[in-house]
Amino acid sequence: MNEQLQDPDQWYQQGIAFDEQGRSANAIACYCKAIELQADYYEAWVRRGLALMLLGDFQPAIANFNQAVALKMDLDLAWYLKAYCHAQMQADDFALLALQKAVALNPTQWIEMALRETAFDALRTDPRFQVLMAG
Repeated sequence: MNEQLQDPDQWYQQGIAFDEQGRSANAIACYCKAIELQADYYEAWVRRGLALMLLGDFQPAIANFNQAVALKMDLDLAWYLKAYCHAQMQADDFALLALQKAVALNPTQWIEMALRETAFDALRTDPRFQVLMAG
């Protein structure tokens, strides 16, 4: 990592490159640096949350997704990933609320994804999930 970089976009791109190499810790460090340089860099908040989520660190991932949607409320990807994390933690009410927001923002993409996602298996019998998936 080049510690001399002062452009948050360069840190963000370097983080993506590390993500693609499966080097999550390095990616997270790059996203941290991008956020340090530009606190409202919502894409970096989402990518850092995703990297944490893939490591199974669901609570910190949710905190990152919360920050991203605080900066940009219509980030359907962040809402969906937040729902996924909550589902993994068996926080069904929170999962459904976040999933509802993702579906409201982009129903075509997230209904299809949620129907295939095994993390939501425990929710499939919940009437709220069934209504949400019916569109």
